[in-house]
Amino acid sequence: MKGKRIAIVLCMLFMLFCGGCGARKEVPFPGAGNPLPAPEQPRTEAGNDIEEKNEAESIQDELARVEDKSREYENADWSSMGQQEMNQFSAEWYQLWDDELNSLWSRLSDELDAETKAKVLEEQRAWIERKEENVKGAGAAAFGGSLQAQLENSTAEEMTRARAYVLAGYLAAARNESFTVPPEIQESIAMADPSLNDVFEKFEGQWIFDEARGACIGIERTETCAYGVEGSNWTVWVTGGDIFSDLDVYGYTGNSILFRIAHDGYEAFYELSFNMTNSVNLAYGTSLDAMDDIIVCD
Repeated sequence: MKGKRIAIVLCMLFMLFCGGCGARKEVPFPGAGNPLPAPEQPRTEAGNDIEEKNEAESIQDELARVEDKSREYENADWSSMGQQEMNQFSAEWYQLWDDELNSLWSRLSDELDAETKAKVLEEQRAWIERKEENVKGAGAAAFGGSLQAQLENSTAEEMTRARAYVLAGYLAAARNESFTVPPEIQESIAMADPSLNDVFEKFEGQWIFDEARGACIGIERTETCAYGVEGSNWTVWVTGGDIFSDLDVYGYTGNSILFRIAHDGYEAFYELSFNMTNSVNLAYGTSLDAMDDIIVCD
């Protein structure tokens, strides 16, 4: 599923410099924190509202039913659509999973004990921030072109689908129901919403930014790093520069990690990311709005 979605999006990259798309509308927590506009046109047959839930339906069967509807979008004839129609269709696909996520969250809020609910609430807020960063990053690849909405919708749909399975597992456990995620679905949702450790593994190694003097950025497991930060799992170091670790992580997406380090009288921010040529960037600044000191590693 993941590969097909990527192929659908990549086949449209030649349209990056078409006209701009509409503005995003922020929707606050609670719920999924929907960061994208809801469809303005009537839904297609594939996008009909989720059927009213049968009280006797298990969480396993409920997710399987939503998956059936999701496959209608996946298997649609995307090649026959114009960009505006694909933007709309991808928004409806995302809305399908966002509706399910909100429904699961509403029931969880009623059924979890106070301690577990507080834990899941904190986890959900962190996920919303991560999703919004991923959506923003995906849209940025279109440089404001007409493909931006589709890239944002696709990323939001994939991450929301992944999160729906997490909440479904919590709800099934609260009801003492059995719940399993099929292996093929587990693989696709793991790709859509990776763990922090997964993202560090993408950067692992020593990335050279000045071959003449042998200067590089190292992203290493602390246990094998000569400069390892005590108590951490991952250490990041820069030749002739700073050392920081996963203990300083402020936020992350699938392709970037943001660090915040407190100093006397000011804060320092670093961001590891992959650029369009798949090289590694390390940006630095004293605020999130001024990350303009950038090292590029080939």
